[in-house]
Amino acid sequence: MTAMAQDLIPADLPAGFAAILARSGDMGRRIATHDWAATPLGPIVSWPQSRLTAISIILSSSIPMSTLWGPNGILIYNTAYADFAGTRHPAILGHPVTEAWPETRLFNEQVLAAGLSGRALAYRDQAMTLERNGVAQQHWFDLDYIPLSGEDGQPAGILATMLDCSARMRDRQERENAVAAARESEVRFRNVADQAPVIIWVSQADGRCIYFNHAWTAYTGLSPERGLGFGWIDVLHPEDRQLFERTVRRAVADQQPCTLEFRLRRGDDRYRWVMISALPRFDEDGSYLGMVGSIIDIDERRQSEETLRDVNAVLERRVAEALAERKLFADIIDSTGTLVQVLSFDHRYLAINRAAADDFERVFGIRPQIGQLKSDAMAGRPEILSVMRGYWTRTLAGEDFSVIQALEDLHGERRHYELRFSPLIAADGTPLGAYQFATDVSDRLTAQERLAEMEAQLRQSQKMEAVGQLTGGIAHDFNNLLQVVVGNLELLERLLPADEQPRAHRAAVNAMTGAKRAATLTQRLLAFSRRQPLAPQAVHIARLVDGLSELLTRTLGEQVTLDIDCRPDLWPAEADPNQLESAILNLAVNARDAMPLGGTLSITMRNARLDGQAAMVAGPVPYPTDPGDYVAIDVSDTGIGMDRATLGRVFEPFFTTKEVGKGTGLGLSMVYGFAKQSGGQVQIESHPGQGTCVSLFLPRFVGETTDTGDAPPPAGRPDRGSETILVVEDDADVRAYSTEALRELGYDVLEAEDGASALALLEGPKANGIALLFSDVVLPGGMTGADLASAARSLFPSLKVLFTTGYARDVIVHGGRLDAGVALITKPFDFADLAARIRAMLDG
Repeated sequence: MTAMAQDLIPADLPAGFAAILARSGDMGRRIATHDWAATPLGPIVSWPQSRLTAISIILSSSIPMSTLWGPNGILIYNTAYADFAGTRHPAILGHPVTEAWPETRLFNEQVLAAGLSGRALAYRDQAMTLERNGVAQQHWFDLDYIPLSGEDGQPAGILATMLDCSARMRDRQERENAVAAARESEVRFRNVADQAPVIIWVSQADGRCIYFNHAWTAYTGLSPERGLGFGWIDVLHPEDRQLFERTVRRAVADQQPCTLEFRLRRGDDRYRWVMISALPRFDEDGSYLGMVGSIIDIDERRQSEETLRDVNAVLERRVAEALAERKLFADIIDSTGTLVQVLSFDHRYLAINRAAADDFERVFGIRPQIGQLKSDAMAGRPEILSVMRGYWTRTLAGEDFSVIQALEDLHGERRHYELRFSPLIAADGTPLGAYQFATDVSDRLTAQERLAEMEAQLRQSQKMEAVGQLTGGIAHDFNNLLQVVVGNLELLERLLPADEQPRAHRAAVNAMTGAKRAATLTQRLLAFSRRQPLAPQAVHIARLVDGLSELLTRTLGEQVTLDIDCRPDLWPAEADPNQLESAILNLAVNARDAMPLGGTLSITMRNARLDGQAAMVAGPVPYPTDPGDYVAIDVSDTGIGMDRATLGRVFEPFFTTKEVGKGTGLGLSMVYGFAKQSGGQVQIESHPGQGTCVSLFLPRFVGETTDTGDAPPPAGRPDRGSETILVVEDDADVRAYSTEALRELGYDVLEAEDGASALALLEGPKANGIALLFSDVVLPGGMTGADLASAARSLFPSLKVLFTTGYARDVIVHGGRLDAGVALITKPFDFADLAARIRAMLDG
């Protein structure tokens, strides 16, 4: 207190009280200087000691305190009370309490009456409505009233202590309201949940279930009491319990909803498949509280698509229920993996679950909000917006339908969705809008496409197998017949000189041409069906093509320019050189025919590496080839090209775009079969008016290579001889031609019609002179030519063997390749081929 303020305190006050007033600041000064003469208390200097002591206690306290002196309760109070009184202070100092607080007049009169009669009063949580600072407010107080005695020992006043407990009471009231609201919410939840057609449950953090609705009892036959706690585990299939536990743990760890399908025992003791959708619950501190979820029966859905539609109907009903009780069932709907959207008639979002919002954000880069126009959310993708607006317009008009829609996200990933649109109608029949259920069916469609591809491959494989069986069934006998025809026609050519009998010689030549074409046709069928015997070896492609260049130039004619390009580091290829030459010639002839006005034929040789994707190349159907190193031969023309439909059939046997009589339709089929049988592949690219490029891929040869076979045979090599040859052939006509031809070449010939006869000769007196066994592969009597050769070499290890056959699968040919060390001349062969091959075997 300033010196001036202290000077205002009467000097004749008791020293102790004067000091208290001085220390009490403004409140002490006001009490000291108040016009107490105008009150029944009299001037302060005449106050009795008891009164001064009470005032001293009040002023030294930080709790709002006051004294009510005399029958009217004259107010004397401390600073804390003055702060509470607000704008009423200081006017109420020294005035009756009933006048100071007229709104509590009756209460204060009761307090005065009790205190002045000597009774102490105490009130706890006393509610009062007081006007402070011009505003009426409700307060709660803890009030204590203690009588104060005068000089005569009789009650003369009251010491009042007031503690404002409004904050505590408001907190208590809020807690009580919250408890009441929670109880009401729980009652509402239980009432609504018990009417729901699905099982709804709530669990604690330790897995104990604390709630099941009535659907639980109806489905399992167990009362909710029997399922509570850990009782629910009894109806869970034993094989699914660990999966259930792992799924829940993962959902809790990720703080994400989970969906799981498992088996649950129904009331009839049958296990049925159900789907559970659950959401983990956490408190404000992040502590796990348990799960809330629903269970639906999906047993029929797992058996047929009809059940899937039923599940969609259940989901549709859930959407309708969610719109009616959206807050109550929000967690259940939000936990489903199906994408759910609900739109109003003005195309604004009424609802969208978490899965749909997440997927929408992934595709469009924006997260849709409730109330937002769908067109605003999709503004960045106008091409998709136009399509989706059309769908929503249809369903908002009352149409119920499903579509498959492809959508591409911001990163270019393309996914397919099954979209189910339905009108949204309230229970009273009022249209509310429309909703959409979306399911990602990309994996399902991919599986269907793969199945279709596999079916196509199977059909093509069956077709090729049928062609192969048909060809193999007739090839042996047909080539035997051709051998007789070709051999005898060749003999006629030699016996009928062209200058002496020109017509007869020309007829023999024409007949020979037809016979060789028939033989070529059979060989092409065998090549397409991959049943021709191959003798693969290391082939230097550049040398082979260079050796063919003169023949190619003559075949192509003057209007076609031949362009050959080879990389200098070209790898050797593993292939049958004779069949490779035929394949290149076939491609060249096809290219020539595709350029009727002339053009350029380019043959490019290069190294190629195919990975897993590039190995799936074109054929009758996409056919997988092992990834690895290959030598590629690109045969390109500048011809008329082919459209997509024609391109899809070019490898089919007997398919041709040429005029009748201009082609058999087996050229490309033979090339394709040869490439596949060699372990390679064929690619073809063509566009109308832009020409065609056929790429033949052959495996890279791994190992040491030699030049053997690449050098031309020595000039003037003799094809005649004098050695003894054992001919084994069951067809008498073929055997007659072979023995006659060999004898004409100067050889001594022994004949046998089957394996047993041949063995008898090999064990007879002439056996030591036999230099070569020339045997058909297919022989009667249960012994094949391979069996005969094995038996003969057990007698004569150095005996040379040359096989001949029209077709002999799985005897000396395995996997499309000749067995190692086997020499073969295929029927029909001509006189020169036979002479050269016999001589090469004997000299080799």
